[in-house]
Amino acid sequence: MSHDPRPAPPPLASPAAPSAAAPGACPLKIDLDSQQLLIRGSDPAAPQGVLRLRSRLLPRLLAALLLARAEGQACAARPCSRKALQQRLGDRAELHRTQLWRALQTLDASPLAGLVRHSARSAGPFWLDDALLARCEWWQGGQALDSAGLRALLSQAAVDGAPPVPALPRHRLPLAYVQALSRADLALDRGELYPARLALAQATEHAPPEDLAAQLSLSLRRARIARRLGDWATLQQELRTLRQGLELPGLPAGQARQIGWRLAVLEAWHCHGSLGESAVALQKLAQLDEDVLSLDAGLLVDYLNLRGMAGRELALQAPCERQAAAALDDLAAALRQASLAGLPDALQVSAANLANALCLLQSAGLVPASRGAEAWGWLLLSESVCERWGLARHSLLNTIFLLRIAEQQGWTFAQAQQRAEAEGLPLAGDSFRSLAAERWEACRRLHSQLPAEQRCAFLLLWARHAWREGDALCAAELVQQARHHARKLRAASQRDRYEGEARQLLGALGLAPPQAQQA
Repeated sequence: MSHDPRPAPPPLASPAAPSAAAPGACPLKIDLDSQQLLIRGSDPAAPQGVLRLRSRLLPRLLAALLLARAEGQACAARPCSRKALQQRLGDRAELHRTQLWRALQTLDASPLAGLVRHSARSAGPFWLDDALLARCEWWQGGQALDSAGLRALLSQAAVDGAPPVPALPRHRLPLAYVQALSRADLALDRGELYPARLALAQATEHAPPEDLAAQLSLSLRRARIARRLGDWATLQQELRTLRQGLELPGLPAGQARQIGWRLAVLEAWHCHGSLGESAVALQKLAQLDEDVLSLDAGLLVDYLNLRGMAGRELALQAPCERQAAAALDDLAAALRQASLAGLPDALQVSAANLANALCLLQSAGLVPASRGAEAWGWLLLSESVCERWGLARHSLLNTIFLLRIAEQQGWTFAQAQQRAEAEGLPLAGDSFRSLAAERWEACRRLHSQLPAEQRCAFLLLWARHAWREGDALCAAELVQQARHHARKLRAASQRDRYEGEARQLLGALGLAPPQAQQA
């Protein structure tokens, strides 16, 4: 389930200024104490109507949800889990499902029916209904309830003079945690994903267990690394951790919203990259507000790149020039934001994505040939940024795009070399085959850790160039390796695409592909 990134709703209504209820709806006055709650309707036609609900759990349960609501939770965007409610109640070793079921059944037999919404009555998660909450006024002993009163009811007395919810946590971070996190961030900025993952493992050992924000910051970084590596199982695990963390109390509302935005983008990446559901990814991204995302330049670039890549895939699946143009606009916007914000790694990624999209869309006849010629310039920009900043040393993506553009333009190695030298970036080797072999050898110790799709694309392009350059034996061997890696892809559409390309190349080589094994 994706978290809605909209701002949290306002705190509970004040008795002094009742919220505007729906026409004809009567305000409700609810008096809470430790043993019962009294519900009084303000309908002049029934001035004496008072309903008493005797329960020790129900008043405290409502107080916990109201307090969570005042902190930006207990709404549809950020529901409370059963565990989060248990922590707010404080003195209960375990909040039993049966207790919850009975308490909510009692509430549903009163004018407050539907106030506590839930996915499952006994398990949650739980949130408060906006329309019914707007009709309610909350009292205790003749006085209007505020956050301090709710805490007192829950035996969570606030420190005198301190705000109910500090703007930011006041936890101290261990030196070892900060040092490891800084190493991870430096490696991430340089695109060195495996050193970054190792540094995060070291930071995890020193993360303060009581500091939720510190724990979630590690999970966010692990999710970003997993996404870029195509490690979809790890990404799913981190997404679950982030969802559960957002349901827990103690996270400032602004920080929770920012994590919610990142979570939504990462969930869309999972739909696009792992499941091959580009249309679903775009639907998830459509729920986000670009003006809000602009507060975080790196996140905005990630969002725009994903929009462009997902749109490109849709344009290729059902050829549409309008969709192709929109995808290129998104990728160009990502490059612009990365450039203006001064983010080198984001800039090289955006330039490479734009170059690849131009090449693929021109091959499909969805953009003019003049635009396809731009791809080489954007790719060399990405290469120059990588060389200048020492970025993406363990990635084959730029080599994949280079081989793809050269193939699409029909260039020989000498022609590509001439264009690269004109930009001051001469290519290594004396042929595309030797260039690919050199780049592959440079990543040898990381082959098993490279995303399977990246390996498939690289090996097939290498094979096609080897065939064009007259080495059919090398090409046939590379195709078989690509077919082996294609079987590891999770999305059926990706497996079918790469298998189809491999069979087509084997046919061109005059080799009949072996029969697929029976499932």
